[in-house]
Amino acid sequence: MKEISEGQRSLLEQFRRQGHSIDRGINLIYHFVRQKSEDEPLDPAWTTIWDKHKKYARTRLPRSLFKSIDETLARIELIDKEVFGIRINENTRITFLLGAGASTPSGIPAVDKLLSELWKRARKIGREDLDRLAKWCNERGITNIEDLLTAAYISNFAAKNRNITSLLDYFIFSGGREVSEEEEEEEEYLPSRHRPSITSEIDVSSISSLQDTLQTLFALLTSTMISAVPNHANEAIVDFVKEHKETTIITTNYDGCMDEALLRTGMGLKGTIASHNEHRDNSDAVELIKMHGSINWAYCDSCHDAREFDLLELKKLYEEDKISYPVMGICKNCGGLRRPLLVPPLSFKFLMFPDLVNIWNSARQSIEGADYLVVVGYSFSEADAYIMKVISRSMFITKNQKMIIINTNKNLVPVLRERFSAHLDGFDDRRILQVCKNCEEILPNILKSIRGKARKNKKTKSTPKKSTR
Repeated sequence: MKEISEGQRSLLEQFRRQGHSIDRGINLIYHFVRQKSEDEPLDPAWTTIWDKHKKYARTRLPRSLFKSIDETLARIELIDKEVFGIRINENTRITFLLGAGASTPSGIPAVDKLLSELWKRARKIGREDLDRLAKWCNERGITNIEDLLTAAYISNFAAKNRNITSLLDYFIFSGGREVSEEEEEEEEYLPSRHRPSITSEIDVSSISSLQDTLQTLFALLTSTMISAVPNHANEAIVDFVKEHKETTIITTNYDGCMDEALLRTGMGLKGTIASHNEHRDNSDAVELIKMHGSINWAYCDSCHDAREFDLLELKKLYEEDKISYPVMGICKNCGGLRRPLLVPPLSFKFLMFPDLVNIWNSARQSIEGADYLVVVGYSFSEADAYIMKVISRSMFITKNQKMIIINTNKNLVPVLRERFSAHLDGFDDRRILQVCKNCEEILPNILKSIRGKARKNKKTKSTPKKSTR
């Protein structure tokens, strides 16, 4: 691949220093794009620069000229060339962090589509309370399942203590100020504004019931994951792990795609629910840390026992229609209610799932100990502040650590670079490398490259959503 010219490097440096007006910036972009040689590649940084100037440029440039520049810059392949220059040795520590985007090639809905799928299933159940909730959310444009689950869990937590409910009213609605007579008269029209300490037992019961219902529906939704099969990105990670033992895999996904890809090669797993994992003492087992639970994990509400069931056996029985996916069950130990252990990405999850603290600690240690953190399809959601804090601390204490972020969201890496630069003194934003491409297509090439193997340019086909076994 041809290198960018000194002129392009110099121009990019000018934009980084921001030593020009908006009009001059647009003029510089226009002349550079028009005059550069056809075979000179464009640095991915131009995409971010153009996005900042695009709105203003639309008002300043002739339509045809604006369109020409826009189309030229849209063809930039947002892959930092440094990624394919990385080489590792047997002691290099690699940690993979997988998010929802790593499983979408297997046919599993991304987070932003989960709620609409949930309402489809709710309509099949035919319950009036769920239909009413769906209508309420749709009317108010609530489309994120993380927002819904967070509200349900906070409501359930707060309603059990009237003092907390009163304090929420204080902080959110009145701020401690005196309520005027006019505002008191408005109470009948705005009943949600001031309810400092009148939460009834019925309210608590209703909110608890709603929380349980949402958790059940969320578990039902994840039942779509039981039939999903590993994709090419999962398989590429397995091939990598076979040759590079200093590897840990962390995932925030509930599905079993990564687990299955490893298990079907005969590899043992460690790092899941340690007290029930037969491979926990096996030094040759692969460390797979599932931070938010798994479709084959179960948790008893009464005795708090956490169990891990054989994933491959569970899938086999489901595919042969010998059992249904066990959304709810009875605990053998105490006879209590057992449900899938699925953790919404909430910042206060430590209060709700203390049994998983050891798993989260293991994830933190693996992130902090990595030379390279390969982030695949993880969106750095604000709902899960814990992971962001862990990575920030890791990048601060491990000065040579680098992140390779594989995500189709072209704005993610620029935002992260700005965030880290603002919070960490002297942070070099080149420690965050961007690969804006489908993980199934690009991850196999990247992992072969960093092991020193030849890249293949042949495109991989999409993974079928259903198993053909």
